[in-house]
Amino acid sequence: MISFGFWNLLIVIVVALVLKNNWQLDDEKAAWKNSLFLKSLVIQRLIQFFRQPIVNFLVQAGVVLIVTRLLCYTGWLVYFLNQPNPPFWDFKWYYVASKLAHQHLSPFNVEIFNQSFCTLTKVCGFIPPFVYPPNIIPLIWFLDYFSINTAFTIWVVMHILGIALVLWGANILLESRSRAFRTICTISSALIYGLVYDLQVGNVAIFIAALILWMFIFARKHQDILAGVCLGLALCKPTLAALFVLYFLLKRRFSLVFVSLITVTSLVFLGLALTGNSLTQFMSDAARGFSLWLNDPSVSPYISISRLDLMVVGPRLLPNNPFFAKLLSNLLVLILLGWAGWYWYLQQSLTAWSKKIYLAEMVLISCLSIGINYSQETSSVMLVPAVVFLLNDLLYQIRHCTFSMKRMSVWLAGVCFLAVQTAVIHGWLIGSLAKRWNVKAGELPYIMKVTIFALPSYAILGITVSILALAISSLRQKQVMKLEPLSRVSN
Repeated sequence: MISFGFWNLLIVIVVALVLKNNWQLDDEKAAWKNSLFLKSLVIQRLIQFFRQPIVNFLVQAGVVLIVTRLLCYTGWLVYFLNQPNPPFWDFKWYYVASKLAHQHLSPFNVEIFNQSFCTLTKVCGFIPPFVYPPNIIPLIWFLDYFSINTAFTIWVVMHILGIALVLWGANILLESRSRAFRTICTISSALIYGLVYDLQVGNVAIFIAALILWMFIFARKHQDILAGVCLGLALCKPTLAALFVLYFLLKRRFSLVFVSLITVTSLVFLGLALTGNSLTQFMSDAARGFSLWLNDPSVSPYISISRLDLMVVGPRLLPNNPFFAKLLSNLLVLILLGWAGWYWYLQQSLTAWSKKIYLAEMVLISCLSIGINYSQETSSVMLVPAVVFLLNDLLYQIRHCTFSMKRMSVWLAGVCFLAVQTAVIHGWLIGSLAKRWNVKAGELPYIMKVTIFALPSYAILGITVSILALAISSLRQKQVMKLEPLSRVSN
């Protein structure tokens, strides 16, 4: 029998060979030949440091080991999830909802859902209610045709395809054709915690992220019907997709919005019909279910350690002052929205209120979607476009600009904040520390709540601010570059 260590060694060798063959800048070197950015004294010293044999080896070894670890973990996870009686986590909610819909019963009714959940999964007690909108029912309708184990296996395969679509979309948006930057983009995107964690818990966040990413790709190509359908489907989880409807309205892409609204409305009424609901009955059940859902420890802003959004910042800092806690969180949200609005105004005024879609705008809306609304670890998959933005920004600086320590500090801050949204913080640090306390009972020490366990929320704030600062700075740089040729002509 071949040991697991042997397979690990084999994977390390394969990963090393693949990375070596794809770690090539291709024509990028020629484009950087006269780069003022790379000629900076700071960058030259940095390049010399990384060219030292020992440093070069350590960097390469580190990248190979990280990729190997990720592949082994993902492979183990897929194998583990397809064993008898796997931990279904979030998938259970979708499966039970599908079962009830096939019986023409409403999963939005708390009592019906709770009883069926206990019967089908053997997990009883206080079960958080099904708080998704009815437009998700047609999308999960197929699950009831299979046993729960088979349905989950299909769900896992769908998640793997969703991950592939997200990574493919990220590579399409990358403004470099070199194999090295594509490899960096793929690895960096795959390290975002929500990408693999969503596979682990069986949430729908990966599908929403894939739909949003491809909606953006289609919208840039003016394929508004396809983009509208993607957005309409993504609205089955409105906390992650609803802001994009407002964005496209402001962009005057009315055909895209119209298609998305037709899609989501059709799915809503179909979902209501399948579950034997009227709109008024659904609203009544949803309101009651939502109030009960708020009492779940994983949702409470005072107790939950899995939430990423900024609405938990105030309650963690001021747990004994609910009014000021809510005020602080709302103030952070308003400042971010105001700053994002200011960037959008500057962008539009420079482009004569164009209908063109820009990556920075899409990234900001993705960040705001998980920052100002309820979001958990799976939602961090929405940060994949932020990885692409930071790489594109670095490419632009190398090709067209001189080195700026101030701007590079902001860029590095953005990279560090993104690094917080990886398994290093969520899984290894927060996950391991949380086992020492009864989190659901709210027994976490105050200092832990506002420091280590609040890191993901602070990181969302930091990423959004970093991208806003870089996006506004890029607008000024491009404006200066446009004016320079004109001034030369006039002289």
